[in-house]
Amino acid sequence: MQPLIEQPQFLLEPKSIFIFENHPIQLECKAIRTRQIFFNCDNKWVPENEHIKSTEINDKGINVVITKIQLTVEQVESNAYKCFCQAWSATGGTLKSRTATIEIAYLDKIFEWEPLKTDSVIGKSVELRCRPPSGNPSPKVTWLKDNQPVEINRNGRFILSSENSLLIAQVRKIDSGNYTCVASNTVGSYSSEPAELIVHDNRGWSEWQSFSECKGIPCSSGRQRRIRTCLNPPTITNRPSCDGEQMQERECSVPCLKDSSIDTTFAEWSDCVGIPCQIGKQKRVQICSKQSPCNNEQMEERDCSVPCINSNSSTPIGTVSNGVYSDWTDWSTCRAPECKSVRTRQCLQEPCHDYLIENRSCKENFCTSTFVSSSTLNAIVYSSVGIGALIFLLLAILFVIICCRRRQRLTTKKALSNCIPTASTCGGCHIEKNDYPFYYSIQQDTTSTRSCTSHNNTISLTNSDLGIERERLHFINDSPSKISNQNHLNLIYERILQSLPAHTDLRYFAVSILNNQGCQVKIPNTGIKLTIPEDAVLLDEDYLIYIALLTTENQMPTLTNNQTRLSPVILIGPSDITLVKPAVLSFEHTAVSESSWKYNLMFCEDYKNWKCILTYGQENISTPVYLQFNHEQQAFILFESMGAYTLIGESILNQQAAKYLQMACFYNQSTLRLRFFDKTSDAFERCLNEETAMKNFLCDQPKPFILHDNQDQICMNVDLELSTISRINIGYKEIPFISFWTNRIERSCFIFLIPNLQQRNQNDLNKNFMEQFAVHLDVYQPTIFASALHARLFINTLNLQYTSGWDVTSLRQCQLSKTLEKPSRLPTVIRQKICQILDPPTSLGNDWRMFASNLLGISYPQYFATKTSPTEHLLTLWDARQESLVNMINVLNQIGRSDAACIIITHMNITN
Repeated sequence: MQPLIEQPQFLLEPKSIFIFENHPIQLECKAIRTRQIFFNCDNKWVPENEHIKSTEINDKGINVVITKIQLTVEQVESNAYKCFCQAWSATGGTLKSRTATIEIAYLDKIFEWEPLKTDSVIGKSVELRCRPPSGNPSPKVTWLKDNQPVEINRNGRFILSSENSLLIAQVRKIDSGNYTCVASNTVGSYSSEPAELIVHDNRGWSEWQSFSECKGIPCSSGRQRRIRTCLNPPTITNRPSCDGEQMQERECSVPCLKDSSIDTTFAEWSDCVGIPCQIGKQKRVQICSKQSPCNNEQMEERDCSVPCINSNSSTPIGTVSNGVYSDWTDWSTCRAPECKSVRTRQCLQEPCHDYLIENRSCKENFCTSTFVSSSTLNAIVYSSVGIGALIFLLLAILFVIICCRRRQRLTTKKALSNCIPTASTCGGCHIEKNDYPFYYSIQQDTTSTRSCTSHNNTISLTNSDLGIERERLHFINDSPSKISNQNHLNLIYERILQSLPAHTDLRYFAVSILNNQGCQVKIPNTGIKLTIPEDAVLLDEDYLIYIALLTTENQMPTLTNNQTRLSPVILIGPSDITLVKPAVLSFEHTAVSESSWKYNLMFCEDYKNWKCILTYGQENISTPVYLQFNHEQQAFILFESMGAYTLIGESILNQQAAKYLQMACFYNQSTLRLRFFDKTSDAFERCLNEETAMKNFLCDQPKPFILHDNQDQICMNVDLELSTISRINIGYKEIPFISFWTNRIERSCFIFLIPNLQQRNQNDLNKNFMEQFAVHLDVYQPTIFASALHARLFINTLNLQYTSGWDVTSLRQCQLSKTLEKPSRLPTVIRQKICQILDPPTSLGNDWRMFASNLLGISYPQYFATKTSPTEHLLTLWDARQESLVNMINVLNQIGRSDAACIIITHMNITN
């Protein structure tokens, strides 16, 4: 029979408090049924000689143990300084008190904003602004008027705003005076400089002045104004001191112009100028004087008829003394060698006695600077031809050199014994596309008719295959067509690497050759797979298709506080590939399916502009994708557009969703590191690579627990086991819920130091190193203990050194057991026959719809109903899910379609 363990009980626990210079504080704990009490501050046990211990007998005659400690501001290193006390009973029971936070209190002297001198008018409102200095705790603001406290009343005239400004409503004459802003906290108080408030009498407005003259277009509507003056003195801040408008404006009628008594005088019209027998122009000028001012244009112009030439006379109708001429042309450019320019005109009507051509000398020696002799021109022409020939010769030599070097490099590469580099270890290195611009990861599906082969073996290269050659993809085949195809794929691959987002980690990146036979591509150890069916591309050509994980925060969708990411962010490309049939993307998710989730599938093409393309359960005929979940924390997306996909979730209104997380424990040199991440293979793989790179050892397999969306903080407690009945606490932390829910917890690490409690001799080189120990981990939400994580980890530090930590091979094998299993892919001829049987609707309803519901649990069959052959896309989803072929046969028999089941049995040679 085990002895009864008596648990201590606290009567007084430490309280959170502020501390400042020259004012030490005291923390106190009282407990009954205890033998001793010790304080732990900043994750360190306070030395025994710093404890002040005493005992007393309470009114019930029970012995009370009292322990106190004193702290000074020099001991408190930061505002995150926390202390708690732990009590031990005589029978081995332990109890930890609540945690008290000790914060350093301070108060600056300089105000961020001091009140300024201002004035107002009786009956108005006024604001005296004040921003107190920074401090901890936040200072409280009060106001003084002439060194007397101002009574602040929310329903009165004096109101303190949320920004600590003093608002005075309906100012009175007695409110004049000096106002002071006072900021105070536990450290002390500081006052601002006094600000004077001046209150003026409200004299109002003067009388309105008369309206101004009506202005506008004559004989139409116009506007006229009148103004008045504010009789109150101008304020210091230039704010209006009178209510109402200073100016009024109204509509009016503009009078018409009266006839002037002064006659407007014009000269006679000029002769009609223009081409004979056509319309010309004639002008007259207004005669202006002081008695007859010119208000309008001073010249008038009108059309007229130009007289024609009489056939019996050489003179036109209307005698012209010296003929009619056209206008002069513009001056020509300067002509060599005379260095003159000319202009001409035509005789329109004889007799024309004046010149029809004029010339003038060019100014500023223009001809000298621009004229080039024929000998000089010949020299320039021959020199240009010679220079052009020399440049052509140099380009030809450069082209020959480039061709020779490329042929030499191609010959060297053909000599390689393998078409794809052999695998080599990368360890915990972090590979980015900027570090290795031509590192690649190729996967060729076994169903493809074209593959990279070496000695008749199909090669499937993953992103862990790091070799010396990182520059090109090579096919060991001397045929010109293969070499041409290789060069084409090399160019595509280089463009893919250049198009990837910055800081893409190529350990989580894979490429495959895609043609009309379809393909499958996977990122190893992540649970991510892309399945593309046959004839998904139009032309029978080789393409390169890739999938990659986006791991940087700026490439992920922005989440609200109630949203959480439930899957990795997966990028599929390149964007120039057009699919004519839906492909299937498979990945793991963290949602607890039994809880209340609202699923949103997010998509983007440029890693920035994310949009929701599907809300699960709210699909319609225009939804471009189909989303399905299975019972193994996997999700499948049928899609046709290249881009990035991820699954976002949030709780349904007034309900709580839950998601799966994992905790992994790492150890190195007396340091225990706890990492939290989503319960997905990709999250564990990234965490493992990060810790391994820092030479930290995995202590045990990751421990799962469930996080509930109840806004409750997450508590973490770590105890070091001293014996089977005794423990010592080495750390306690409280993490805000939002850090876990918004996925920021994946970038956090919680570190605990293992104290050295083992006595060692002088010859032991590892004095501060425990060979083996056990720790107890508790992770929980205080209001939900059912989902708490309780784990005991036994750590043998010597084994960790020799074995490099926990063997993750078994963990990866569990995940790879399905992904590495060869899928039961149906041959093309069988798929076609099954489609012909199940696609047509039947009177019993046992067509593709019943097949979809019973085999795959399709919840929204309308997506498949829009396709040419619904059964074909159901079989593609079945391939991606790697379901059992025997299960398909059983389902077909259950729905009464033994005709389809017999086709599979006959062609696949399946026997009972």
